[in-house]
Amino acid sequence: MRAAFALLVVSLVSCRKAQQAPANEMASHCETGDGQGGCALWGASLIELIARPEQFDGKAVRVIGFVNFEFEGNGLYVSRNDWEHSIARNGVWIDPPSGFDSDSAPSRKSPNQEYVIVEGIFNAANRGHMGMWSGAIERVSRLEGWAPTANIMKTTPR
Repeated sequence: MRAAFALLVVSLVSCRKAQQAPANEMASHCETGDGQGGCALWGASLIELIARPEQFDGKAVRVIGFVNFEFEGNGLYVSRNDWEHSIARNGVWIDPPSGFDSDSAPSRKSPNQEYVIVEGIFNAANRGHMGMWSGAIERVSRLEGWAPTANIMKTTPR
C-alpha cells in the first residue's frame, strides 16, 4: 500500500511539472531558471517554434538559425537554403536589436546573412511583413554570429 501511494505521489509531481513545461520538453530545455521553479529562457530549435508556436508564445527563447536583414524581410530561417529559396514559412520574423546597424563599417557590422544565435521573446501571433512568417522573435537581447567548432562533426579516419 505504501509503495502504491509513493508511486501515486511521484506520478502527480511529474504530471504537474509536465504541465508547467512545453509539451516538447524532450527537445527543448530550460537554459536559465527564473528562481521560482519556472524557466526564464528556453533553448529551442526553430523547428519547435514553427511546429508548436503556442508552447513558446510569450516566452524568452534562445535559437540558432540563418539570419537575413533587409527591407521588409527580416527573417531567421532554419537554413541558408530556405533563405536562398525564399521559404519564409521555414523561419520567423526577427526584430533587430537596438543599436543594430547592417550598413556600418565591416569591422563593426552586425551579423547578416550568416548563422547566428538569438535570444528574444517569441510571439506566435506576429507573422511579420505581410503575414509571411511562422511567428516572430521580438525584443532581441542577443544576436551573435554562430560558428560551431569545425571538429565537432569530424570523424577520425581509420
